[in-house]
Amino acid sequence: METKNKINNIFLIGFSGSGKSKIGKTLSKVLNFTFIDTDRKIEQIKQKKIHEIIDEYGENYFRQFETEILQKIDYEKKDLVIATGGGVPTINENNIIMKTNGIIIWLDTSLKVIKSRLKGTNEIRPLLGKNINSTEVAEMYENRKKNYNIANIKIDTSEKNVNQIVEEIKDKLNE
Repeated sequence: METKNKINNIFLIGFSGSGKSKIGKTLSKVLNFTFIDTDRKIEQIKQKKIHEIIDEYGENYFRQFETEILQKIDYEKKDLVIATGGGVPTINENNIIMKTNGIIIWLDTSLKVIKSRLKGTNEIRPLLGKNINSTEVAEMYENRKKNYNIANIKIDTSEKNVNQIVEEIKDKLNE
């Protein structure tokens, strides 16, 4: 896809449950880009689920490994859609990597929708666990919002389906 901004790589950021992986897969197909999910990449390398890695080694270890994954991506290949973990923008080094190598899109989702999505899944969310505590989710959500403001583009995903969101991203990239 030819865009006015000549975007080569796209980083998707947002809170857990905002749809980064699902939207990233669809967006990459529509743009004919390569899709990378940093959480899945970590799970493949470590052969463990994210929550198991955090339980076993701690959050700091996981965050360092997350940064290593971002550092090792071959950005020269270009045309990448990269779905990041929800905490990636909380580390300054990650923000530098993303800003240097592409455009950052924040998939902003209301807290109400996040809670609904997280409760509607059997997936164990890192740092939140299987039994989602609404108060913990709200605190983490509010704390991370300031980190997500590094994005070049903000897309409200709350009341939209994947195809609507992908179309909106395409429109924003062409502005």
